[in-house]
Amino acid sequence: MEIAGPVLTAATAFSLIRVFEGDAWILPVFGAAAISHLLALAIRRIGWGLLISSLATAVGLILTVAWSHYWATTFWGLPVGDTWTALADDVEQAWTSFGDLSPPVEPVDGFIVSAMAALWLLAFLNDWTAMRTRTLFEPMVLPIAAFGFVGLVGDDQNRILTIGVFTAALLVFTSVHRVAARTADAVWLGGEGRAATGRRALLAGSAAIAAVALAAGVAAGPVLGSDEDPIIDLTETIERGRRSAGRVVISPLVDIRGRLVSQAETVMFRVRADERSYWRLTSLDQFDGRVWTSRADYAARPTQLPSLFQSGSSVEESVQEYSIERLGAVWLPAAFEPRSLVATTGATSEAEVTSNDISSNGSMGTGNTSSSDISYEPSSSTLIVGPSLASSNGLTYTVSSALPRFDPEVLKAIPLDATTITEVASYTALPSDFSPRVKALANQLTTGAGSGYEQALALQNFFRNGGFVYDANVAPGHSGNRIEEFLDTRRGYCEQFAGTFAAMARSLGLPARVAVGFTVGEADPADPNLYVVRGRHAHAWPEVYLSGVGWVAFEPTPGRGAPGAQNYTGLAENQAVSGSDLAMLEEDSATDQPDAVEPPIDFESLIPSELEDLGGAPPPASSGRGGLTWKTWISIAAPLLFVLLILLIPWFKRIRNQRRFLGVQGNRGKIRLLWEETVESLALINMAPRLDETYAEFARRAIEQVPLHSPDLRQLGELAAAATFAPTEPTDRNQWLARTWSLSVRAEVNFRVSRRQKLRAAFNPRPLIGSPRRDWRGQTP
Repeated sequence: MEIAGPVLTAATAFSLIRVFEGDAWILPVFGAAAISHLLALAIRRIGWGLLISSLATAVGLILTVAWSHYWATTFWGLPVGDTWTALADDVEQAWTSFGDLSPPVEPVDGFIVSAMAALWLLAFLNDWTAMRTRTLFEPMVLPIAAFGFVGLVGDDQNRILTIGVFTAALLVFTSVHRVAARTADAVWLGGEGRAATGRRALLAGSAAIAAVALAAGVAAGPVLGSDEDPIIDLTETIERGRRSAGRVVISPLVDIRGRLVSQAETVMFRVRADERSYWRLTSLDQFDGRVWTSRADYAARPTQLPSLFQSGSSVEESVQEYSIERLGAVWLPAAFEPRSLVATTGATSEAEVTSNDISSNGSMGTGNTSSSDISYEPSSSTLIVGPSLASSNGLTYTVSSALPRFDPEVLKAIPLDATTITEVASYTALPSDFSPRVKALANQLTTGAGSGYEQALALQNFFRNGGFVYDANVAPGHSGNRIEEFLDTRRGYCEQFAGTFAAMARSLGLPARVAVGFTVGEADPADPNLYVVRGRHAHAWPEVYLSGVGWVAFEPTPGRGAPGAQNYTGLAENQAVSGSDLAMLEEDSATDQPDAVEPPIDFESLIPSELEDLGGAPPPASSGRGGLTWKTWISIAAPLLFVLLILLIPWFKRIRNQRRFLGVQGNRGKIRLLWEETVESLALINMAPRLDETYAEFARRAIEQVPLHSPDLRQLGELAAAATFAPTEPTDRNQWLARTWSLSVRAEVNFRVSRRQKLRAAFNPRPLIGSPRRDWRGQTP
């Protein structure tokens, strides 16, 4: 039984190969299931009740998740406020994206942690219901529900394999459970040897029947009725609902860290282009204080895309040919800003579409191009696949883009009081509780800037010259507290740099958003115009809207520099992706500054004393990892207090017994108490009095059945009977004799029990929190 349960849990976990791609999820998910089963087994062997067991398994889950995914945020291995923030951000981002992603998906931290928690709970409840309550149906409910959920959302690949493995594990568990239940109380002629043979025979028969049923199901299932129409077809209803509600897509920032870390070498797509550029997926225009998202619902509107490059900028035409391999997203990469597209795969026919040709349903298309193939979302300048395509994988297409070439003198000449057009007025919105310290820092850093361009450039140079370090191991997220922590620690990856830059720009009144996509990638030695873009090239950068010229990209992330932007950013093209590359970051400072911009200012000197923690060491009251706020103290003290209480249980019980003995008045009560404590010790060797037994009868039965070599139990029983029923008070000598005989019996019992039984009895808290004390006959003294 203790093997069949974990086998069923492992089979449930194995079904996740239909949900996740790669193998980064295997060790944490299977490890969590194994640890949960081992912890449940240990707790059950100790004999703890449901309440203590639940608390212990919850603590185990929290520590396992924290140590496996958020160790850098813990304080000496204990979860603190940063740990909970990182966990909440990961889970929120993962489950926000759940309805939009198409499996197999990348195993981002939020999904892995959720799977670990689900398998942990499944393992604990399986052990509890199967081994403690000995029920059959309840232990299978959660595994069947979890497997059914995977079947609904998972990919069709490996469907037969996972069904076969799970069904086999379910049949094995059922067979073992049924055999155990039917033979537990059976009497076998011939002793234990014949009983073992009988159990093996029952198991062999059950296994044979299960194997035949499994083979028949696996062989016949895929072919029976596969070509028939469904009894109820919900596809049309679902698609109609999707069309009416628009297409809701979550922030692609969810994928960045997973691509950088777990899919660094995976080829996302290949692109042949005559001009190098960042390959942009989409932009995020809404910051709610916790995460950057897009307000676009991708429900197309009958509107014409406005030209975002106006009189203050020139453009160069760039043609790119894309071949998507493992991008696994609904967005299509393109150099900003796409103007026309030719789809060669994934559309019903090949046709060219342009930015000015947007149909009434919002899809880009002319001629025979299907409206459900590729759409254009104008507010974020995003190409997106239609509902007929699960993702862009396998799609090939050609895009013509207009690449901006900004003149820094023109940008610098745009005054701060330039009127912002209505279309981008909302891009300055920030939560009402946005950090005033961050806002004050942004104002200090841009003191003296006479234009929005100079303000944005000052922010960029602060991140590039302020001692910031690129670190992909930093937990994802960019909430208000996370921004302050990032500015304190000066460690993060592109998500933190871009999100913090955009938030600070908005605090200055600059319309800003976060763009997500990829850097240039690796040029093919045999074809210099062909670039291989891998997961490690995933990137995010901010865009600032300047009146008269449109959206202007900046680059605050160390080790990165956009092609064609050096003229106004002062940063040479770069896409450092390794430690050695980052070590050479901005080695040549002369090439990092534009001719038209003054030398970088010492922004550290501009930070006022009350904001020094944002530019240097964190203050004592910071919510960072080393802070000692009340949340930190609670996070540290709670698990320590829990462990301390467990370790003090034997001491509490000893103090309770002493106080109880001293609190009893008279020898009569003391002798009865000594008898009760002796009976409690006999329970360790499975000896308990029956309600119809007298003191002497129970003592005689215990001496015969155990057997006890000492007659002290019988003599103690006689004294207890006299103390209960005799009209006279027992003497002090009788009380002394009762105490001596009780200690003698308990010493013999203690010699007979195992060390495990002693530990279980010593740390069992039930006597401390149980019902009022009752004597051996069920009467309250």
